[in-house]
Amino acid sequence: MKRDKKEQETEKEKEAVVSKFSFPKKREKGSELRAVDGESKNEQRPMEKEDARRIRGKFILAIVAIVVIVAVFSNFSNTNYNGYEVVEETSVKNASMIDYIPYQDSLLKYSKDGAIYVNEKGGAVWNETFAMKMPKADVSGEYAAVADLNGNDVYIFNTAGKVSSTTMPYKICDVAVASQGVFAVILEGEKENFISIYDKNGDLISEIQTTIDKSGYPMDIDLSEDGTKLFSTYLYLDGADVKNGMAAYNFGAVGQSENADRMMGAYQLDDTIVPKVEFLDNNTICAFGDNQFLIYSMREKPSEKTKIAFDVEVQSIVYNSSYVGIVVPNSEENKKDGEKAPYVLELYNTNGRSVLKQKIDFDYENVRMSEDEIIFTGGSECRIYTIKGQLKFSYSFQKNVVDMVPTGYSKRYIVLYDSGSEVIKIKHESKKE
Repeated sequence: MKRDKKEQETEKEKEAVVSKFSFPKKREKGSELRAVDGESKNEQRPMEKEDARRIRGKFILAIVAIVVIVAVFSNFSNTNYNGYEVVEETSVKNASMIDYIPYQDSLLKYSKDGAIYVNEKGGAVWNETFAMKMPKADVSGEYAAVADLNGNDVYIFNTAGKVSSTTMPYKICDVAVASQGVFAVILEGEKENFISIYDKNGDLISEIQTTIDKSGYPMDIDLSEDGTKLFSTYLYLDGADVKNGMAAYNFGAVGQSENADRMMGAYQLDDTIVPKVEFLDNNTICAFGDNQFLIYSMREKPSEKTKIAFDVEVQSIVYNSSYVGIVVPNSEENKKDGEKAPYVLELYNTNGRSVLKQKIDFDYENVRMSEDEIIFTGGSECRIYTIKGQLKFSYSFQKNVVDMVPTGYSKRYIVLYDSGSEVIKIKHESKKE
């Protein structure tokens, strides 16, 4: 039986409706997920590429910025300054009778008549008068000690002025101060000597007795920054031979529990005389000998860290918290090869590794070292070198330069002359044709 045309059209419409709402054939497990993932990846890939381009762009910009900063800093740090301008000027009477020691990013002036703390601008912060025969000063942190060698008086100062003055029972041979104002003195008695430790107010903390026939004669002492440790060097007789010994003391809790005299270590040196010992930082000591430097580590007890030996005549020593150095005559071989520099600065780190050999091209008279620089002065000449050996400043002044001290301000120094001082700011001047 044939269906009419209308029924056929109705049947086709039903099939279309069923087809529209029918479910697809069952896919294999995971096939739908792979399809979705594929679509997601295709959709995300342009976005990921864009993110990657942005990241690469930022990375390149960062690298360029770092390179520019390093270049600018390198150019700044390697600048050779050859001129200056005067910031402040002062006159000084009897300048040849005054000694100077760096103190609080400036300096402490002291003489037989008193002490003056000068700030970084050249002005006097405080002025204390006293009468001494042979003043010697030592500084650490905010504190300074001035003692009368072969006399009996010790004055303790901080940045505000005088803290105390103490009269010792015996003649003073040496003085050292710590950053809290604790100070130590070597005292010469009639039959024995003493190393005495005092607090900043002059109250006795501890005392070490020494004799020539037993422990020897103390030549030099130094205190750690925290005032709990002391290192000393002695001369003693071994039959007809004069030898050198050193001793380390701890006045903290470890030293109290160790023994009664607080001695934590002793060293006998057969072929070296050590006139000076110095705490480079709170836990590192350098013994400056006549033919070698000995560096010790001492957190609580001392242990030898390294030796730096030399077989030439030492003209000067320099040091800071990280380096020790010597200035020695330039070798005859170098002079024959046309080298005009009369001296060489040799610098070592506290592990004993050589880090710098720098020729010094003039006859200097004074050298000092800060944490960043080494300053040579002599006659009217001055040279400032960085720790890496870069010549930072070279100049011939119109007057004789006694000393030059860095201040807490960038490129500012206090220049000391025979008759006065100036605070200067070094600068680069183009050479005039």
